[in-house]
Amino acid sequence: MGAYINRNVMKTAYKTALLVALLIINVKMVTAQTLSIGPTIGGNLSAISGIPNTKSLAGLSIGGFANYSINENFGVSLKIIYSQLGTAFANSNEIARLNYVQVPLTAVYYFGDAGNRFRPKIFVGPYIGSLLRVNNANGNEILGSDGKSIYNKTDVGGLAGVGFNYRIQSRTWLNVELGYGKSFSNLAKTPNNTYYNSALNVNVGVSFPVNGQ
Repeated sequence: MGAYINRNVMKTAYKTALLVALLIINVKMVTAQTLSIGPTIGGNLSAISGIPNTKSLAGLSIGGFANYSINENFGVSLKIIYSQLGTAFANSNEIARLNYVQVPLTAVYYFGDAGNRFRPKIFVGPYIGSLLRVNNANGNEILGSDGKSIYNKTDVGGLAGVGFNYRIQSRTWLNVELGYGKSFSNLAKTPNNTYYNSALNVNVGVSFPVNGQ
């Protein structure tokens, strides 16, 4: 029953994220001045709690985002990111590399006025991640004794952080963010183990207006 409920929760979360994405895109037909999109790239410093003798593991973060401004101080940001999480092990060269497609949806507060070139910001919100593959240091897939993954396919968590936007030119902004994300759901399939992702991430992106107006 618990697994059935979890699957329904995950399906609902995916549908909600897709609905919000479609809503933001459709809003541009009326208020395109407040919508911008762009690429982002950065890195993670991650670990998995619940596994003994671990240490932080560095990984890549790359994808795209859409920023929608509700007014000059409040906005919403939706990202789709390929993100390398996982953990390294103390006194060993071995790693467990968890490769995800993550979809964070955050509320953003921008400090200062809309006309300022430099806009500090804070952000917070949930994310959902879909696990693609778990690799060891040699790039081989990590599987259990039954030949199946010991990790759940879906990770749900929260993200919070700080950053700033710097206007490069009219309606084109450099986006810099420092965030911390942590799982709310257990990564392990077996009830005897409790694993959670945690990661410090830095991302840099450039946002462009949806149209040239």
